Formats: sequence, C-alpha cells, structure tokens
Amino acid sequence: MAQPSRRQVLSALYAGSVALLAGCTGPGKPTDTNDTDTQTVRDGTTIPTGSPQSIPDFPGDTASNACPPFDGIEQVVCYGAVDPEAMPLVLDPETQSVQSDQATGFTLRNRSRQEFETNFYHWQLYKRVNGDWFYIAPQGSPQPLTPLSAGKKHTWTVTVATGRVSDGTSIERVEGTESLTIAGLGGGHYAFGIDGWFTTESHEKSIALAAGFELNADPLQLTPTAAIAETEWDGETLVAYLTRGEPDDEADHPDAFVLERTDGSETDAKRVIVEQVVRNDQLRDALALSRKYDADRVRLEEFNRSIPPFGLQEARMYEFRDNVYRATASKGGSS
Repeated sequence: MAQPSRRQVLSALYAGSVALLAGCTGPGKPTDTNDTDTQTVRDGTTIPTGSPQSIPDFPGDTASNACPPFDGIEQVVCYGAVDPEAMPLVLDPETQSVQSDQATGFTLRNRSRQEFETNFYHWQLYKRVNGDWFYIAPQGSPQPLTPLSAGKKHTWTVTVATGRVSDGTSIERVEGTESLTIAGLGGGHYAFGIDGWFTTESHEKSIALAAGFELNADPLQLTPTAAIAETEWDGETLVAYLTRGEPDDEADHPDAFVLERTDGSETDAKRVIVEQVVRNDQLRDALALSRKYDADRVRLEEFNRSIPPFGLQEARMYEFRDNVYRATASKGGSS
C-alpha cells in the first residue's frame, strides 16, 4: 500500500530510455519554419515556434493547494492555478466535478516544441483529507518510457465505480494508459496527475502536471471482505478464518496476520485513510473487525504464498481515525 517511489520509477525509465527510444517516435518536427510566434499542428494544438532546444517557460506561480506537492518535484503545474492556454504543458480535465459511474477525461497537452518524457502507466491519484494529501493509486505499474511528442496529447478516461466495497469485494489493482475504472473511492477532493521531464533536461528536473476535482459520492465505509468464513474469540484475541489462498499440501497451516491496537505512544505510525486501507485486504479485514467488535487484537488466518507472509518483513505501524495499530505476520505453524 506504500506509494511507489517516483525516484525508482524515473530511474528505471531513464536507465532504459536509450533502448526504448530506438523503437519510439522522435520529437515532433513542425513543418512551418518561419518567424511567426505560434503554429497550429494537425490536431489543432497551438505550439510556439521558438528554438526546440530552449526550455519551455512556465509563466507565473503554477502550484495550488488544489493539487498535491508530489514528492521530490519542485515544479507542479496545477490546472486550477494557471491559464491553461498559456502553458506549454498542461493536464486538462474534462470536468472538475466528477460523478460516480460516469467517465471523465484528463488530457495531457504538449504545446511546447520539445518531447516530454513520461510514462502513461504511471498516472497518479491522490485524495486530500483535512489539508493533507494521501496517495491512492496505482499500487504498481509497468515502467516503459512513453514520450509525448511536441504538439501531441494523451487522454486518460477515468470511471469511478461504486458498489464494490460494501458488498465485500476486494479492490482490484488498476493498470492502464487510457481507460481506467477505479473502485473504492468515497466523496471528497481528489487530484489526478502525471510527471516527467523535457527531452533536453534530465529526469532529475521532473515536472508534475495535475488537475484537482471533486468526487460527488457518499463517504466510503470500512467493511470486511467476503473472504471471512467465520470468527471466534481466543481469550482477548478475535480470530478470523479466511477463504483466501490455498495450501501447498495437506500438512500446511494457514499464515497469521495480527493487528494490535496500541496506546498510541509510537511516533513512526503511518497515517492512512479508508481509501488506502481498502486496497490492502488484510489491513482492511483486521481494521474492520477490530472496530466492529471493539477488539484490541485481531488475528487473521489464511494461506498466503508471499515470502515473507503478506509482505511483512517487520512490524508496521498505522494510524487510522485517531487509533494506532501494529501489524505483524508469521508463517503457518510458527508461534
């Protein structure tokens, strides 16, 4: 559930760019070479006709609290803070008020004379809660370099699906470069974004483009998944038996995911919101059961083939709705 590292993604993109670009379309080369200030290319986008080697200029302050700051990026171009027609590069939302189950588009427009190096798979979705931004999706993505040539555009069409949490369905990972259906979102303020760098710059000078929007939907409720077969108390521990996973052989024992509510004295707890929690099945089930039964300790038993179990090498601390929890895991049959 941790946010994918932007530096890891960009480093992988940069390291593979030489080989990848061999099969990619090069920067757009406008045919009009006179001294006019602008030029219109085939799709109707207007671009400046200055030297293609010059770094595009972003006029004025481009940041806004309507968009997240993006970790490690100095320049964020937020649609709500700029004149989109004056920007050499902008992420243009079809609407800034999104309805559930209705598709809406976010279009990256490159009006500069340079290619913009990016990864269409690495779109990013954030939610703002009480002034803080929380990364939601994607939880992982392929890492090809997908440059956007001068004068070109690319659109992601996003649909927010409802009814996939309250019925106990697990939230599927979303991956794609064009059509995206995202479940597990409650009403509130979100931002959709992408980042990259101009071809004459390095990935260390990346720019983020984002657009904020309001999702008109009911608040997301924390409910357990349908994989819980039964529960019982073992002393002061609430034990849940789940149908997820299959044993490797008849002697296998289910693995254990344990969530304990602490006194809150830890200072390294990661604050999470419900839209993040529902994207981790074990954390979702354990937190939902803890809150439903007021249990300080919940143990989930299920078969899990990850090494280490559930991807937990060591304890993780979470803060959720003013409570702090410690999550640990153990292999089946261990104490």
